[in-house]
Amino acid sequence: MTDDDPLADLVLEHWSASTLPVGPRSSPGTAFFYNELVETTPDGEQVREWWLTADRLTRTKVGEVRLRPELIEPTGAAPDHLAVPDFEQMWSRRSGVAVTSTAFLHEHAARKGWSWSTTQVTDGAVAKAEHVRAVGAQPCPAYALGHVTREPDEPGEERPLAIATSRVARDPDGVVRWQGTLPDGFAGGPVFTVEQRGTREFHLRCLGLLASADRNPTVLTFDTIHSLIEELVRPKPPKRGFFRRR
Repeated sequence: MTDDDPLADLVLEHWSASTLPVGPRSSPGTAFFYNELVETTPDGEQVREWWLTADRLTRTKVGEVRLRPELIEPTGAAPDHLAVPDFEQMWSRRSGVAVTSTAFLHEHAARKGWSWSTTQVTDGAVAKAEHVRAVGAQPCPAYALGHVTREPDEPGEERPLAIATSRVARDPDGVVRWQGTLPDGFAGGPVFTVEQRGTREFHLRCLGLLASADRNPTVLTFDTIHSLIEELVRPKPPKRGFFRRR
């Protein structure tokens, strides 16, 4: 974890409202909102909103999502938890990443008379293919967001948001990894890296998400995420087959 780090403060300032705790205490994790820019027109930007997490957190019939009170409008209008049936079937997956549309979250809120007050990790803040390729064997600073667990008798929020700091690097097998350990609950959480521009200028980018909270976990990078989303939204070719001539 980290204290008195201005970059950690910036990560929290911009993206602390983009995450939700998922999973039971026995298998806790984090999911986050991603806002994909589709096109820019004179009338504004057209976007698609996705919910991202680690594949391993989605393999359950009924999903458990904690509704953070500070992200609900009006305050107190929603319960603490949301049980999502058919959770396993609603996700698309590739190489450890799981992606689904956030429509069901907004539709549920509308039916219950409240709305979400989240932020999203936007297209402008995520790593493009060239940024992913630039991650090499030399470690670079990295930050991760995740919802940790408290013991039942501990005071305060049951699944508070936390930030961890370490470094990421590409191992000899070409896999991008977070260096070191993380508390339970960080699986699926977003990872941010620092792109240095000169001596005083820098840019924070979301490199991807954590596959697990094990030691030296894989960072599932945004090139994989983008590839999966592109496949989901690509128009399907017309079906070919036999037809009956009249």
